[in-house]
Amino acid sequence: WNLHALGHALMPLIGDADALETAIDTAFVDTYNREFLARLGAKLGLADTRDGDEELIGQLYGLLHAHHTDYTLFFRALGELPAVAGTPAQDAPVRDLVTDRAACDTWLTRWRARLAQTPRADAERRAAMQAVNPKYVLRNWVAETAIRAAQAGDFAPLLRIHACLQRPFDEQPEYAEFAAPPPDWAQALSVSCSS
Repeated sequence: WNLHALGHALMPLIGDADALETAIDTAFVDTYNREFLARLGAKLGLADTRDGDEELIGQLYGLLHAHHTDYTLFFRALGELPAVAGTPAQDAPVRDLVTDRAACDTWLTRWRARLAQTPRADAERRAAMQAVNPKYVLRNWVAETAIRAAQAGDFAPLLRIHACLQRPFDEQPEYAEFAAPPPDWAQALSVSCSS
């Protein structure tokens, strides 16, 4: 919709409505879908894009949505798993994020089968995944903590969060709490589009 609105605004400069409509509906959509698939593939540690990736990604998002899984925690933990199936304990960092472990195991089996199509060393894949899956994002509860402290005149939490978010992809043990699941009190937080 936004792209169509922009095109409409630029119509006096472009002049050819049919060509613009075609460019938006085909070239843009094709480019967007290709790039979207490539970027999500990178988040999954895939070295290239292949048939079936869209289905693998769709199943993952269905799983994450159905179980209210934190996407940031999931993708970061996924990068730590070995490409070859091991024990459930090795997969625990991911399995523990999804309430239906059997469904998670099924998806992990498909993911590993896809990784096997373009094998690479775990260390290389892990580094590639860590480079596109941040460990630290500004979570609502983290922001709320900083806001409350700042309103009380204490800006130290804000400065600490700012320092952490300068390197969101790096392991920073001193900021581990910012990568943790939200505390119970944060469940009551509500954020709107205008926040």
